[in-house]
Amino acid sequence: MVFPDLSAPAGTPHNYNSTPNIPIASVADRFVALVLDFLILSPVISLFIAGLVRQTKTYFLLNAMSQEGVVAIFLVIASVIFLTTALQAFFLYFWQATPGQLFLQMRVVSYPQRQTRLTLNQCFLRSFLWCSGFTLLAIPYLEVASHPLRRAFHERASDTLVTTLKRNYDEGPLPLESRFISSWMRMSFLFLLLFGVIGFFKTYHSLKVGAYREKDSQAPFACKEIRESDLLGTSRLDAALSLFLVNEISAECLDKEAEVSLWGDPVNSQGLAYLAKFMTAESSEQEKYFDKVCEERTSSVCAMARYMREDGELEDLELADKTLWTTQLLLADEKYTSQDYVGSLKLIEDLQKVSVLRSALEKRYVRSVWALNEMMQTHSKKGRLPASVNGDSWIDSFKEKYEVP
Repeated sequence: MVFPDLSAPAGTPHNYNSTPNIPIASVADRFVALVLDFLILSPVISLFIAGLVRQTKTYFLLNAMSQEGVVAIFLVIASVIFLTTALQAFFLYFWQATPGQLFLQMRVVSYPQRQTRLTLNQCFLRSFLWCSGFTLLAIPYLEVASHPLRRAFHERASDTLVTTLKRNYDEGPLPLESRFISSWMRMSFLFLLLFGVIGFFKTYHSLKVGAYREKDSQAPFACKEIRESDLLGTSRLDAALSLFLVNEISAECLDKEAEVSLWGDPVNSQGLAYLAKFMTAESSEQEKYFDKVCEERTSSVCAMARYMREDGELEDLELADKTLWTTQLLLADEKYTSQDYVGSLKLIEDLQKVSVLRSALEKRYVRSVWALNEMMQTHSKKGRLPASVNGDSWIDSFKEKYEVP
């Protein structure tokens, strides 16, 4: 069996102005052209809207009922319609066919007013109405199977017709085919109208009973334990890492914050996000995330990751970014371990200026003051108190804060 070449043109092009029977493109060719257009143009459109889609996913990851996410969805839909319309109009204006139609030897011509090429208005109107047909579940496209000239609504509105350059062309639908498709379309529109009316009255009822009234409640966060709305991006993830180190949030909470950062701000937060993954992962998975953190071996986040490993050293922590709250917290713990309680308290005092960390670091503050007081009493008994141990101001502040006599 020999299969015909679908893209093979006719021996000589049809003379559109003199042919009594118009060379109408077949339904099968138009469907294949549609599939080819999707495969060719969808990657281009996806490239342009990738950032907006990622941001939309982030909104819904933060809040499944996000109003920002709903707005972002409409922006995505509008962007797809605009780009599809622009790309189709571009091809129609310069080549009188989309890429799939070019491959299958089809051309979009002006009809019934015949002219050498389509106008810009025809190209944009046809493309826009073609996109709009999907809002009605693609039902208007069924007219291609029933109209005598295989013209759907977007083609009649733009005065266009899809023709073929092939030797064998479509002569239009059979009467039975036209009646069947027309009846089916009428039934489909009636069902759409019925569902539309039911949906309208249901929405109206919900509006009257206050279902859409704004609630006086805080918007949910990715991690409910972190309720600082002014913390965004790396600052929020930095706070989450610090809270995890003082056992104020769970590993699941920190992991969720890392996921949100990777989706929402992958360029700036990638290092800290993979550090969070490294800290919360099982031992078998930690090496994988450590490698991601340390793709750039000289980075400050990599230095912090090396410190957090079992064989980590203080020299690694010294190379970490000192502006990060997580680094300051680790340095405070190191100073406490080395009995530099004054140095530890200075760092803790700075960290407590961050409202989300204030109460979380209160235990460490009390612990350091208590250890400093014991050290001062021990040295006082020995009769000599080094200048580095002098912490009277910290003790007095602690007594005044907690009203201790």
